[in-house]
Amino acid sequence: MNTQPPLLEVHDFSLEFRTRSGTVRALEAIHLTLRKGEMLGLVGESGSGKSVLAYAMLGISDRAARITGGTAMYGGMDLLQADESTLADLRGREISMIFQSPRTALNPIRPVGLQIEDVLRRHAAARGPDLGQSLKQRAVQALREVAISDPERRVKAYPFEMSGGMCQRVMIAVALACRPGLLIADEPTTGLDVTTQAAVMDLIAGLAKERQMATIFITHDLALAADHCDRIVVMHAGHAVEAAPTAQLFAAPRHPYTARLMTSTPNATSSVASLQPVPGNLPDLRRNDLPGCRFAERCERAADRCRSERPVLDPAQDHAVACWFPLQELAHV
Repeated sequence: MNTQPPLLEVHDFSLEFRTRSGTVRALEAIHLTLRKGEMLGLVGESGSGKSVLAYAMLGISDRAARITGGTAMYGGMDLLQADESTLADLRGREISMIFQSPRTALNPIRPVGLQIEDVLRRHAAARGPDLGQSLKQRAVQALREVAISDPERRVKAYPFEMSGGMCQRVMIAVALACRPGLLIADEPTTGLDVTTQAAVMDLIAGLAKERQMATIFITHDLALAADHCDRIVVMHAGHAVEAAPTAQLFAAPRHPYTARLMTSTPNATSSVASLQPVPGNLPDLRRNDLPGCRFAERCERAADRCRSERPVLDPAQDHAVACWFPLQELAHV
């Protein structure tokens, strides 16, 4: 077990969106911790709040977003209370993000090498008469570190001249150029074929381990998280419903939603007949009558208490579950 103090500690974090059609209660009482060198998986269906949490911590939420409670401490600083200037300085230097779609995240009319240089110039505090040449060399090295062949030539290429997998490698190079302490990878393999997907995840995991970088891996793919993450937090409809070391989670899932996710995720031994989708749909988070447990209307184990009272994830537990009737009872619970 990693005994270092947390690099990132999110406590009781809640966020909502004010819209014309009502208030969307997007996140409610989220707890999570992340230590140096650890890879944490945020797993759940689309719409569960995984990316919303990441954007809020970086200060890049939609204008309609409003934080209603909680803290997000990074290295002793509350990210939720920091001003825009401080957050802008942290982004790229201390905390970096790999976005879902590299073709939209990269500037289409600027060579990829110059885009890496832009980040270095903004955050690396480089100085001197040979700054231009130094930045170019560091951009080439950044491409070499993400296994792009012939980086001296590729540094001059535009994104449209590259494949999707290569653009994603460039995005990783941009994100890691200043050697941040925390990397947030938001669905970094979206749209990639299986072989390229594996190569990109191996690259991220390898660099994170080499640099002892804390990493949050956001995905809807539980199997992919299982291959690379030390711990996993399962999210459903804005709630964190289960958190555990990866091996423990897969050996004995405690929340009915986690178990359902597992039965709906293909693996090396599963057949088409064995796969079972999670029943129902995510609840409308604008409703004023949301049940205490937002999975209650999809859960065969739900009782009156589940609808009237919200179970809370206990961050002090190594394998924590937010459920009144968990699948597995632990001896110390």
